[in-house]
Amino acid sequence: MKHLNWFLILLALSQPAHSEDGKDLFAAAIGGKLDRTEALLAQGIDVNSKTGSGRTALMAASFNGNSRIVKALLAYGADVNLADSVGTTALMDALVFGNEEIVNLLIAAGADVNAADNQKATVLARAKKSPHENIVKLLEKAGAKAEEQVPIEEAPPKEGADAKPGDKPADPAAAKPAEKK
Repeated sequence: MKHLNWFLILLALSQPAHSEDGKDLFAAAIGGKLDRTEALLAQGIDVNSKTGSGRTALMAASFNGNSRIVKALLAYGADVNLADSVGTTALMDALVFGNEEIVNLLIAAGADVNAADNQKATVLARAKKSPHENIVKLLEKAGAKAEEQVPIEEAPPKEGADAKPGDKPADPAAAKPAEKK
């Protein structure tokens, strides 16, 4: 019997423990579980870990309007400017339900108020489509600009079927006729 007990103890110790990761942190954040979120962060789970679609715990908490979890994640160094696979940031997520406290927290933490998603929709453009006028004012006060005011990197001139009259070719050599030798 004594040997059986030792065998069971050794067997239990040899089993790999459930390894917690960023998915657990995301689930805790989206579920509004502050104690669980803080426990996972204290264990060393990467505060900026992402799901398969690039979502972070900060995005989840911002989307759900949970300011306590947002504060905890920011205290652990969450990057406010990470974007998911479609270009959505935590600040864009906070706009969904118009949570002013979270918008202020993210702006104070350095969120890019002029960020744009993969469809080129800026934070301010998204806010203006919502019924939350106070959020628009907060963003403008923080320096958010209308889409036409946001500097866009100069795109290379078009060529081929998409070219319009007056467009310059991207390759300067293509603009010159071939020289005869």
